[in-house]
Amino acid sequence: MILIDNLNFLTERFPLLWQAIKPLEDEHPEWLHVTEAKNGSPTLIVENEGKPLYLHSSYNPEAEAERFISQFTGVEEYNHVFFFGMGLGYHLKAFMKKYPEMDFTIYEPVPQILYTYLSTHLLTDLPVKNLKNIYVETSTANRPLLLKDFTDFSDGNVLFISLPSYERVFPDLTKSFLNSFQNIVASKRINLQATTVYQRKWTINSIRNFKYLLETPNILSEKNRFQGIPALIVAAGPSLMDEIDNIRYIKENGLAYIFSAGSGLVPLLNNKIYPEAATSYDPNNFDGVYKRVFDEKITSIPLIFGSTVGISLQKYPGMMAHMINSQDTLAPYYLRFKNGREIQTIYDSSTITVVLVQLLKYLGFDPLIFVGQNLAYRGEYRYAGGIPYYNPAVNERWLKGAFLVEAIDGEKVYTNEGFNRMRLELQTLISSYQQGEFINTTKGGAKIEGAIFTPLEELIEKRLKNRVVDPSWFPTSSSCVYDLEYLLEQQKQMDNDYHKLAQNINRFKKAFSSLENLGSWANSDEVQKKITRFDRELKKLIKNKFFIMFIQPSRRVELEMIAKNIDEVRFESDSSKKSEKIIKTFSSFVNSLQSDFDMMAKEYEDFQKIIMEASKASI
Repeated sequence: MILIDNLNFLTERFPLLWQAIKPLEDEHPEWLHVTEAKNGSPTLIVENEGKPLYLHSSYNPEAEAERFISQFTGVEEYNHVFFFGMGLGYHLKAFMKKYPEMDFTIYEPVPQILYTYLSTHLLTDLPVKNLKNIYVETSTANRPLLLKDFTDFSDGNVLFISLPSYERVFPDLTKSFLNSFQNIVASKRINLQATTVYQRKWTINSIRNFKYLLETPNILSEKNRFQGIPALIVAAGPSLMDEIDNIRYIKENGLAYIFSAGSGLVPLLNNKIYPEAATSYDPNNFDGVYKRVFDEKITSIPLIFGSTVGISLQKYPGMMAHMINSQDTLAPYYLRFKNGREIQTIYDSSTITVVLVQLLKYLGFDPLIFVGQNLAYRGEYRYAGGIPYYNPAVNERWLKGAFLVEAIDGEKVYTNEGFNRMRLELQTLISSYQQGEFINTTKGGAKIEGAIFTPLEELIEKRLKNRVVDPSWFPTSSSCVYDLEYLLEQQKQMDNDYHKLAQNINRFKKAFSSLENLGSWANSDEVQKKITRFDRELKKLIKNKFFIMFIQPSRRVELEMIAKNIDEVRFESDSSKKSEKIIKTFSSFVNSLQSDFDMMAKEYEDFQKIIMEASKASI
């Protein structure tokens, strides 16, 4: 039975965890039992096919734990430690004794073991003020949700510590979990890095591109328009060069719609093949992919652009259509279709292929055929030749971080973290579709789970036999597809909050300064009064629409970090310590708030002009 102190702690701090393990109260697993080590301490035995396996030393569990923890160096470089496998907690206790200020999380994949720990040891023997969460895996199906919950409040700088005996006693479970953990934490780290770099660009690009959303059709305005029609997604992997003749044959005979993914356009142009559309969503202000289109004023390649894209849309000579990116906070606030139908949003990704799959599946294309999607090195090359801004060769720097993954032919191929992250994202997306076919024609590429390998020439011979491409397929719009009355009403509300925000910021900063300038002699009532004032002004600030739509997205990383610390601030009972934590948590944000507002105010002036022009055009 769980110790009463542990029960009280769980019901107060982690009530959902208590609900998850409560059904184990009446269980008495014969395969798990506590016994006494030679030094008198309790230790755990797991029976496996009649063989007793110890989770801790049968002689001295404490000494074993201290030896295990002594191997970890450079711990100060991490922000958080994640313990996989609790056992009876000896290694946790040894680690936290050595690093008492480190925040930590516990993940137990065997619920009965956690229940045993809670029945024999006090959680409060650990520095529970630093305990961020305890997870118990009642089913492997819950694992992605538990790990997502963890990474949502993590910056990815995590030290992973697995109880060594779990690798021996539960080898398959441990291996499976480690793969899941590495993938999701790596994804979080990369996403956080990307967000740090692009958070301001996404916001500014969405402001500057807004006029083009009003002037071009939304490519996703009609679902399943191309039901059951095949489409090629042409990427810039080195294998693309093998398929040029096959792609040309498909293009000339209209056997499938061809969409270039980012730089995949350049080798096609070099070989005088014009896809049905080029696609772009990269927030960087980079026109290299389209230099030839600009220079030669090629008008026969339509462009599908994401609303946060960074290319010079005003320079594009051909037809354009848009899609709304998930990183765009403005468009969903301001826009709705005239017919009242909900606007579809495309989730951002580390690769344009993932964006294109979402787009083409929404439009009904099937099968989707990947070409040049190596996501790995092919011999000495990482990209197709003929792309002037890429050196396709795999140099020493690229080899340094390379590792092997399964290739399309069952052999092994070298890839890197970036390519592999794209592959994993693509696999996850493919697995989310219940219907439809995905075909990978990329010779020499990494295996993409869910996409069957079939050479492109075989597809042409057996399946791509009929002309299916309609030359006039690309949507045209002589007028805005969005509800301009709704747009103007939303702008009226936004403008109202814009004019209020300067005053909100001023009051918020004064409340913070008042708290910051309190002397050590201030009594608790006075401190609490200042905290209450700060909290009141903070709530007003974060409810302001201009702050939410224009400023908050450009500071999303810092605000995410604040959100992670806010519970620690909220539950601090000592008013003086609470004041100190508020100052530490919000100092950087407060100091940058005015400059953020000034910068966005300048962008907003131009944005207002776009709205005014749209309103005039509607009259």
